[in-house]
Amino acid sequence: MAPVKFTIIGEPGNLTVSQCTFCTHRSPDATKCKAFPSGIPTELLYNEHDHTLPYEGDNGIRYQAVELGAARKVAS
Repeated sequence: MAPVKFTIIGEPGNLTVSQCTFCTHRSPDATKCKAFPSGIPTELLYNEHDHTLPYEGDNGIRYQAVELGAARKVAS
């Protein structure tokens, strides 16, 4: 499985991961997706809009969660 690039938003002490991080439609560089090939709107990147709901210009392409593999314990 390829590494995931996380999009982290917020201020120190109040950080969260963007909903786009785990969407099947995002580009490898995490700045574009199938719904927004010219760039993901900041409202979506910053979780100000739930993209399981329609968003202007998304052409009906919405958030779809990636399927993550089984967790593995890392040797200590």
